[in-house]
Amino acid sequence: MKNRFNKKLVTLAVSSLTIGAVAACSSAETEQAPAQPAEQSIAADFAFQNAVSAPPPGYQGPVFQLSHDYPTEDPGQCPQSECPWLYIDVDFTSGVPVNWEEGPWNDYIMAIMSVVVRGQDPNMPNEVGFRTKIDGETMWYHVPWMAYDPTAGREFAHGTTNERTAHLSDFIGSPMPNATMLQSMSPSCQAQFPHGFESWAVGMYNKWGGYALGQAIPDTGEPALTTLEGQTVPKGLPFPEGTMVTKFLTTNATPECVPYLANSAVWLVNRHEVAPDRQYLCQRALQETRLTQVDVAVVDERSPTRWVYGTFGYSAEADGDTVLARLVPLGLQWGSDPNTFPAVTAQDSQPATESVLNLDVGIYEHWGCASRLAGPVDNPQSSCVSCHGSAFAAADGAISVMGTNVPPSFGFTGICEAGGSPENAAYFANYPFPQAYPDPKYAGAIPLDTSLQLEVAFTQYATFANNGKPTACTNPDQF
Repeated sequence: MKNRFNKKLVTLAVSSLTIGAVAACSSAETEQAPAQPAEQSIAADFAFQNAVSAPPPGYQGPVFQLSHDYPTEDPGQCPQSECPWLYIDVDFTSGVPVNWEEGPWNDYIMAIMSVVVRGQDPNMPNEVGFRTKIDGETMWYHVPWMAYDPTAGREFAHGTTNERTAHLSDFIGSPMPNATMLQSMSPSCQAQFPHGFESWAVGMYNKWGGYALGQAIPDTGEPALTTLEGQTVPKGLPFPEGTMVTKFLTTNATPECVPYLANSAVWLVNRHEVAPDRQYLCQRALQETRLTQVDVAVVDERSPTRWVYGTFGYSAEADGDTVLARLVPLGLQWGSDPNTFPAVTAQDSQPATESVLNLDVGIYEHWGCASRLAGPVDNPQSSCVSCHGSAFAAADGAISVMGTNVPPSFGFTGICEAGGSPENAAYFANYPFPQAYPDPKYAGAIPLDTSLQLEVAFTQYATFANNGKPTACTNPDQF
């Protein structure tokens, strides 16, 4: 279940954006260079602002700085020192179910993580957070336009944005093959979090991904489009091989409610306050969140979708003396398994072959639909690749609505239930960039090469281009 704030954000929209819609201004009274159009200046200000709001007076904690000095030159082939996973012998096209213990899967995902943690404080303390500069060099870059929406946009401490609201069943639930049961939610936890736990996350791209981001959204703040294979796409895409993105997800769940979060990294983020009835409000305040999940994704041309997604879960019970050492690899996914239920009927279904799951974990985990990979706080009826693969922007400058003119990334009626339905067949299909989404209902939608962060960016620019200002947050009692 997603929180009410994200549901509202999703129905805002993603626009293909009419490039050059704002005409350049010039002055007839001076020979100076033409002034930048006011609209473009405002667009850039919104695109590259650090957070929805500034820290309050007297605040002395960490202050997030958007990393957007994107590389202007193609980084070229990624060397083994920067992309060690590309140099591991792995077969993504065997067509048979794979086992975590049989093959290089742990080596592959840990090679990715070895790059993520370079130069980071191993305990990820609040005062440090995630470093984008390592030894004075920018190594990680953020997606712009994510501080525009006042409801779920970037907060000022760590640059996290509001994501899906998880319920305790996402952490502790009914027995599953990979589950180690924990004590169910206590009455005090139920009373404290009747509307679930908020997730706040921050994502970063390496310089291969940053090079593409800088072309897709240049200094004007206006997304730039081009044509590739007859399809309208953002400039710079597809993301080149060697691209890596990582996302650190935190939750306001406490160790008293979710014991395996004990001794995790605790960040103070400017997140939603709660009303007396415990519903989340628009108002924000600095409050604790704990690291619970780390996602990674890389472009690897050996994959049938070009992408490989992986996820880690934090476990207090894992071996390791630091927070980062106690991140447990949960699995990898490189395709949506279009021959597996619910993409096909149960009768025609074949075992999933494009995910590999680490079943030997000491914490409760759910996986995605029909043995596909999903993370601890993700939608268990979806999967990593299926959800991200449906990242599209609406065509022709339209304001988009998921399920209307862009694909329903976060779910639809009958997801993972109606085997062989057109919606499930499309959602769990493989369609490498720049192919169109398989459902003709969304013909013309602009592919974003699996980047849901870019989808948010396009959403926010579309709102700006059409409305001129963000849509105000609305408290639950006003819905």
